[in-house]
Amino acid sequence: MTMLKQVAMVMVLAAGAVGLAEAHHAGNSQFDGNKVLPFRGALEKVYSGNPHGYLYFVRAMPDGQQQHWIFETDAILALHRAGLSVRNDLKVGTTFSLAYNPALDGTNGGNLVAIQLTNGRVIAFMTKNNVETANKLLRENLFDNGTPNSQSGH
Repeated sequence: MTMLKQVAMVMVLAAGAVGLAEAHHAGNSQFDGNKVLPFRGALEKVYSGNPHGYLYFVRAMPDGQQQHWIFETDAILALHRAGLSVRNDLKVGTTFSLAYNPALDGTNGGNLVAIQLTNGRVIAFMTKNNVETANKLLRENLFDNGTPNSQSGH
């Protein structure tokens, strides 16, 4: 293969890799990374996938209605590395407090930033700024009888 063909092949492969990386890391097009909001609800279902998992929650509203929420998570291996055992820590029916980046389209859900387990331990994910903000939200008792004191717009 000539040097010119090798250079051309490397450029094509590099361009393809960049495109794949951009397609996968498009979280900024789905979630508002500048906002970290609190949430409290009962876990309905866990989907452990790759490259992402999903936690499904239900929250009872004051009028008796139920809101269903979906939070995207990292892959199960990344959750495990952060200290979360999906099998042992996430029991369906359990109420959890969490922090998230809201969905840009206004749907009930977002990108999971941190979760407070029933034993009080906070497991945070994502960037350092999100982790610090999430820990602050969860540790400053922003949850009053299951209702967030800050408004999430939902």
